[in-house]
Amino acid sequence: MESSVLADSNAFSINGFTGLTNPQIISFFIVFVIFNGYVVLEAAALTAFYVTSKPRHGHVRTAAIWHFFASLWFILAFISTVWSAPAEKTFIGADGSNFGLGQRAITTFIGFGFAAIGISNMLYGFALSARQKREIREEVYATI
Repeated sequence: MESSVLADSNAFSINGFTGLTNPQIISFFIVFVIFNGYVVLEAAALTAFYVTSKPRHGHVRTAAIWHFFASLWFILAFISTVWSAPAEKTFIGADGSNFGLGQRAITTFIGFGFAAIGISNMLYGFALSARQKREIREEVYATI
């Protein structure tokens, strides 16, 4: 009872989706995109934190803390993808054949809420950083 996949010696003949239905495969790719979106948001938050927290003209902009808070919210959103594991069954209903709103889908939507809070923290941090940058620049020009 050996399957033809195991009997084949070609490494590229392994199908990682063996046994999954089409909706489960689609759900896997949806979660893959969501996961990578959270990774991009986390990288943007950490980059913004790094750039904003560097001292300029002897001043540290306190707006960097909002980028740090955003990174924490993005980590929570990232964890929600693990919380709703297994990823290939995130959006699958109880019978496994349709796209229903099961418990796993709800936890993924909670992750979207975490990401939305993080994005709002990022936007507030950018606005506050621009204001502080302008204030520091005006202070430096006043001393010249």
